[in-house]
Amino acid sequence: MSFGVSQILIILLLIVIILLALKLSRKQKIKQTTYKSDSGYTVKSRAELIIANWLFYRGIDFIYEKKVPTKERVVSDFYLTQSEIYIEFWGLETPQYLKRKSKKIKIYKKNRLKLIQMNDDSLRDLNAFFAKEFARLGAKYQIKPKP
Repeated sequence: MSFGVSQILIILLLIVIILLALKLSRKQKIKQTTYKSDSGYTVKSRAELIIANWLFYRGIDFIYEKKVPTKERVVSDFYLTQSEIYIEFWGLETPQYLKRKSKKIKIYKKNRLKLIQMNDDSLRDLNAFFAKEFARLGAKYQIKPKP
């Protein structure tokens, strides 16, 4: 069985395409690590772990990954039960993530829901950050000390 030059080139091109597709699929897979917070929730990032533990140790009741009561399917990172405040931590900068972020912010605004938006800079001083955000939203918190 003999192959012509054009058949060999087609086979080589197919091999290159397959190898590129495999390489791209490996790059897009982000290893998902989970973290166990002191409140008992399993969270998806170190930033969420820091936030969950900060809330827990100040006695602020919250739900992790609560579905937002809207027509659209939206799940918040945190929901503060006392004051009905949602918290979103924006941790990525990919085009797809930024598009989803923009969409979620519009949904929160459209439904007049109280939202605290966070990023890496917010984590520098959570006491000051949350004091400012709670004041902005008119939320009063009675901090309950944890044992």
